Amino acid sequence: MRLVLLTLFFIVSVTTTARARLGETADQLVARYGQPLSETDQKGEGDKIPLADVVFQKGGFEVKVTITDGISVLESFRKLNGEPLTVEEVRTLLAVNSQGHGWEAPRMAQGGKLWSRDDDAIARLDPDGTILLIKSRELTHKENVAKRLARAPSLEGF
Repeated sequence: MRLVLLTLFFIVSVTTTARARLGETADQLVARYGQPLSETDQKGEGDKIPLADVVFQKGGFEVKVTITDGISVLESFRKLNGEPLTVEEVRTLLAVNSQGHGWEAPRMAQGGKLWSRDDDAIARLDPDGTILLIKSRELTHKENVAKRLARAPSLEGF
C-alpha cells in the first residue's frame, strides 16, 4: 500500500511540474519553467504565420512550445527517459489545457489517439505513446485561413 501511495505521489508531482498551458505568454512560460534550452523562429503554412519554437525541460519532461502573436498555441510533451506517457499523465495534461472546454473521447488516427474539443483544438498522442501534442483553436484557425488564402485565386503580381 505504501509503495502504491509513493508511486501515485511521484506521478502527480512529476505531471504537475510539466504543465504548460495553451494561451500562456512567453513570460509566463519562463516563470513556470525557467530559461528555455533553445528558441527557433520559423514560419508556418506557406510563410504566412510567424512562429517561434521554445524548448524547456522540467520535472523529467521536455516541453516544446510554439508561440505566435505572443502566446502559446501548440505544446508537445515527452519524458526525457523516452518512456510512454501514462494514462494519468495524459489526462492531467489534457485537463490543464482544456480552457473551460471538454475533450471528446479519443479516437484512433494514424496509429495514435486523437482528442478534439468543440472549439477546434486538438490533442494527439503518437503511436508509441511517447509524445502528446496539443494544438490550440487559435493555431488551427490561423492554419485554416492560410490554407484558404493559398488556394484562392490571386491577382498579386499582375
